[in-house]
Amino acid sequence: MEQKSMHLRTILLAVTALASTGHTAYAAEPGTFAKAHYTTPLVNVCPNPFIIQKDWLAQAEHGGLYQMIGAGGKMSQGKYQGPLGTTGIDLVILEGGGGVGLGDGETAYSALYMGNSKAGMVPHLGFQELDNAFIFSKQFPVVGVVTPLDKSPTALFWDRATYPDGFKTIDDLKAFAASGKGKIYVSTIKRTFGKYLVDQGVPADVFIEGYRGDGENFVVNNGTWLNQGFVTGEVYKFTHGNNWAKPIDYLLMSDVGYVNYTGMLSVATNRLEELAPCLEKLVPIIQQAEVDYVTDPAEVNGLITAFNEAGNSAGYWKTDAGLMAYATKALVDSGVISNGSNDTLGDFDMARVATLFDLVKGGLDERADPAVTPESVVTNRFIDPSIGLK
Repeated sequence: MEQKSMHLRTILLAVTALASTGHTAYAAEPGTFAKAHYTTPLVNVCPNPFIIQKDWLAQAEHGGLYQMIGAGGKMSQGKYQGPLGTTGIDLVILEGGGGVGLGDGETAYSALYMGNSKAGMVPHLGFQELDNAFIFSKQFPVVGVVTPLDKSPTALFWDRATYPDGFKTIDDLKAFAASGKGKIYVSTIKRTFGKYLVDQGVPADVFIEGYRGDGENFVVNNGTWLNQGFVTGEVYKFTHGNNWAKPIDYLLMSDVGYVNYTGMLSVATNRLEELAPCLEKLVPIIQQAEVDYVTDPAEVNGLITAFNEAGNSAGYWKTDAGLMAYATKALVDSGVISNGSNDTLGDFDMARVATLFDLVKGGLDERADPAVTPESVVTNRFIDPSIGLK
């Protein structure tokens, strides 16, 4: 066990150096930055340990959470934990998705009520998407308290050589459908952005449903299809491999009107007041950690690479140093991580929240609270408006 631990430490120190994206590669003792910068006393204010349930396997989108511990924490199957800086409490970050972090049928938001059966824990904060917060507002009501991602990283991507002019608007997608040149491969058109595109007039018959992270249809059809993916993942993977290895371009769904917040950290509505004193002090730390992560991602990118390489995530889930460096840069370059319309990172633009509510409210069913409103599913109550990207 000691030999394995030393081997993982060697991997971690190596990949942290490789993961640098132009900033100084991490060389100090792992966790030193977190200990020096996250110092707000949280003892007897927050639960100890404080538990956060992620929505997917460890990746750049979660970097700000790992930043609060740094690379000095403890890795285990489906879990990363360690001191939250020098706040006096420990932070536990639970994996989501992939059959690793959550039990069958469990989600990051259902775990806030039912618990994570694999970890045997009930998290205090869990990831949720804004559209799902409306959809499940009766079954699993939550309140988003901070959104590290200002935009969703969900995109449609295409082969740049096949479509050199690309796609920028809904009308472009309608024209693609009318051309008969290919299909659009997505997970579903029954909800989320797929339903939105159909509602906006993109013909349903141009879509092929069932996307689960695979690239088979894109490759087999020689790049004539458009494909769902993440700007932080598939764009890089298809450019450098995935039986393709040619330049890819993309269109964020948030840039064509589906202004969803994804990865917003949420609390169970019935625990909001109980946890409010903690959130008042913790949310600004989360905001600052996100800023710190994208400013110098080397330490955390190395940590995430080592965590996945060591088999603590799903066996198929690998995030090499090149992917992590690309993903962190793409998060900022695409505006997925940004201050939005003001100088603050992590707050909710309530006009956007209202716009998305208008898009989804017609399809709400028995899972939703009939009285749900934008103000009932998100709040800026705990946000420090002075914290943002400079």
